[in-house]
Amino acid sequence: MTPHRSDVRLSTVIMAHPRRRAAAEALGRAHPALAARVVTDPEPQGPPSALRTARLAWRSVPADATHHLVLQDDAVLSPHFADTVAALAAARPGDSVSLFTEWGSRTANAVRAAALLGHAWAPVVDDYLPSVALVLPAELARGFEEYATAKAAPDATDDVTLLDYLHDVDRVVPVAGPVDHANPPSLVGNDVMGPRSAACLATTGDPAGSVLPAMRAVPYFCWWEQLAVVYLRDPASPDGWRRVPAEEALEARGIARERVVASLRTALESVPHRESIHDRVSDVLLAEVWTTAYALGVVTRDLGGFPDLGRPAVREALATLAPGALRRVVPVRWLPRVGELLYPLVTAAVLRGAADAEAAGSGS
Repeated sequence: MTPHRSDVRLSTVIMAHPRRRAAAEALGRAHPALAARVVTDPEPQGPPSALRTARLAWRSVPADATHHLVLQDDAVLSPHFADTVAALAAARPGDSVSLFTEWGSRTANAVRAAALLGHAWAPVVDDYLPSVALVLPAELARGFEEYATAKAAPDATDDVTLLDYLHDVDRVVPVAGPVDHANPPSLVGNDVMGPRSAACLATTGDPAGSVLPAMRAVPYFCWWEQLAVVYLRDPASPDGWRRVPAEEALEARGIARERVVASLRTALESVPHRESIHDRVSDVLLAEVWTTAYALGVVTRDLGGFPDLGRPAVREALATLAPGALRRVVPVRWLPRVGELLYPLVTAAVLRGAADAEAAGSGS
């Protein structure tokens, strides 16, 4: 029987560098129901390392806690967050529950597929564990310190070490995410990634709902190289995934590149604000964003259903695909507008990809 939220005894720690202690304390004051404690880097003069602070944060679990939540100091929490996180932990009591996944991650597209099919949860499919806001069962939280001491390399990151530690634990994210990211200047060199906002920030969701089935293909816009790719499940690869160009993955699915490109041209004929789109995004990048969204439609159809744009949280999830993809090449001040301009194309691509996958599957 699934525990009720009242059965969850949650302890909360906010991890911070001393330079951000004030922000961490302000976050705690804004959510008094969490009774959060602040822990800071024990060696602030040393080389930047989130893992040092994470080890301290994860071992700070009271004896009576059932679950432990670690927040990073730049997390932005939704209203009534304490109740929300208790409900989420109660729904997945033995799992690793990441409450934030960033809009340009592989897991973000798992969230989008889950939203399109009406699932409440998505699996983590990144090569790290999203840990801006992470809940673990208390015993797992207590074990991280010993694991990190024995296994982590000196230059390891906390999110990769957590993924390695939890390799045999179900790792999930709620489709309706209750946490955003404030995007302050990074202390560990992550500013080069551009802003990392939530994939699907939504105030309501059904924590008792289902989990998206295991994905064998994950569409992804590689924002380092500005390319549409697909990660294919491959046990022979070091992290279990093999990256291929999206064109190659779609060809293997029976969908020719010419069909994808033609569908973009057709969509552009009817999309509003075409000139504004071309003023903000190059044709090359537009084609890569289209291909990523198209592949998302194909994968969604292959996961067992036709994408439904009317489902809860779908608009929030799909509206972040283009900004998450283009955050390194579009000025930050233009990202919201670019997201609005490209949203009709993203939705058209998802539907076209699903329809073409259905046709290819039937042999037509």
